[in-house]
Amino acid sequence: MSEQPKTTVLATFAAAPHATDEDFAKIIDAELARAKELVDAGVIVHGYHRSDLVGAALIVDAETVEAAREILATLPAVAAGLVETESIMPIIPLQLPQS
Repeated sequence: MSEQPKTTVLATFAAAPHATDEDFAKIIDAELARAKELVDAGVIVHGYHRSDLVGAALIVDAETVEAAREILATLPAVAAGLVETESIMPIIPLQLPQS
């Protein structure tokens, strides 16, 4: 039985316009705990804070793009509507020239 290939996605998120610091304070412990579970499971591969606005970008490995979308919906900030998912796009490595 062969393992199904993983799909890598870039997911970008921005804070919802109505979200306040107090809102985030209420869920931050649960958010960090869920993120750690996903990192430990090899689902979240890399995470970045956005420098253009309050938000994040995640590199995620899942079976499909839809599976990634479903997994990311379990993040407390997403589930609570405190962050908006801007995009979830499949990506593949780019072969860059080496010097």
